[in-house]
Order: sequence, then structure tokens, then C-alpha cells
Amino acid sequence: NTNVGMATVTITGTGNYTGTKTQTFAIVSKAVSTLTIDPIANQNFTGAAITPTVVVKDGNTTLTLGTDYTVAYSNNTNAGTATVTITGMGNFLGTKSETFVIVRAASSLTIDPIANQTYTGSALTPAVVVKESGTTLTLGTDYSVAYSDNTIVGTATVTITGMGNYTGTKSTTFTIVAKAASSLTIDAITNQTYTGSALTPAVVVKDGS
Repeated sequence: NTNVGMATVTITGTGNYTGTKTQTFAIVSKAVSTLTIDPIANQNFTGAAITPTVVVKDGNTTLTLGTDYTVAYSNNTNAGTATVTITGMGNFLGTKSETFVIVRAASSLTIDPIANQTYTGSALTPAVVVKESGTTLTLGTDYSVAYSDNTIVGTATVTITGMGNYTGTKSTTFTIVAKAASSLTIDAITNQTYTGSALTPAVVVKDGS
């Protein structure tokens, strides 16, 4: 009277009754839809089918693969959302599905070279083009961007951090070059009176204002 199938109850007479009599009743399968599947952590892309371990519970009781259920996976090779489906067996009947995400390492992506940037006095944030196998990815969906050392002349760094189907980080650099002095302005210098010595009036140089 524990597992699915026909169970038997037997009464045994006492007092004014003697002997026995039996009756049967059926124990039917429990619906798999009432079970729970523990959340499955994100899985890293490997190029091969990903088959993470599935933990299935009936209340607080952890069930046994191959005794209580079988497992099948779909869409579980490429980055994106994969599905795992359990099918009841033994004391359980029906199916239930759960999804998990396969993420790809940002280190496998490519960042197009960034052209030299001219010093402006402000932080420079040139657009970044990130690709996977020639396909351009989307900022804010597939990755975020952060810049460092990106104000003064020298080497600046841009770092992308994977989002959605991508995880981890990847960095590249770009060069901030000096601004041409010919683009600056020098305020007019008033006439200077001869003194017999070299004259060095103050000079006011401006970049814009």
C-alpha cells in the first residue's frame, strides 16, 4: 500500500466475528506537474551539449533519476535559453519542464579597433563595436561598457562586461593623442615700450574658451 498499483486491505474478525476478508484499492500515479525542479544555474558555453544535473523534489523529498523520472534536454548547445524536461516513471506520471541559460564568455568576443582620439579635456567615450563570429552584438543587451584613463593623453582602456547570454569581461585600449597647438588661440598682446632689455609680456593661451 505504498507504491502505484493495487493495494490490499484485510480485516480479521474479533469478538463475535471470526476469519478474514480482503478488499483492494488502487494507488494511482502522482502528477509530475505537482513536483518542483530546483533552479538551474547559468551554464558556460562549451560547443557541446550542456546537461546540468537536475534536482527534482516531491515536497521536501528529493526524487531519484531513473526510478522516479527521466530527463531530456533541448536547445542545450548554443548560447541562449535551454530546456530540460522531466518525465515521470514509477509512482509519477506526466512531464514538467524548466529552463536554464547557456552563457558565452566575453573573452571569446572581438572588439573592433578604436581609432585614436584627440584630447579634449573631457573623458572620451568612443563607440565600441563588439562582435561574435562577425555578428555585431547589442550594447545594453549583450554587454555593458566602462572606460578608464580616458581623459589625458596616453593609453585609455575600455572594458566590456557580458550580459544576457554572455558572461565575464574583455578589455581593449585606444590612444588619446595631443591636440594640435595650431588649434589654440593666443589673446592679442598690447604694444610694449622699449626698455633695452628682452621683453616677455604675459601670454594668454586658450583652448576654446
